[in-house]
Amino acid sequence: MKTAIYIEDGVVQLVLTPETEFEKNALGSFQEQELSTQIFHGSFYGCAGGWVRHRMPDKDDRSIILRTKAKDE
Repeated sequence: MKTAIYIEDGVVQLVLTPETEFEKNALGSFQEQELSTQIFHGSFYGCAGGWVRHRMPDKDDRSIILRTKAKDE
């Protein structure tokens, strides 16, 4: 996945460009319905047993996590 941050006239855009079929399908799921989005600061890290955990931000963390889900009808 190619990523870019584009800033112009005070507008910041995060651009995700898929390169594989998996990435195209993953991004396609964001286009098929109206979504509710939340923005979190934190990070993900690997741990024993192959699990991935989420950690809340500390002073050095710079990750932005966008969490989307279908809007309740």
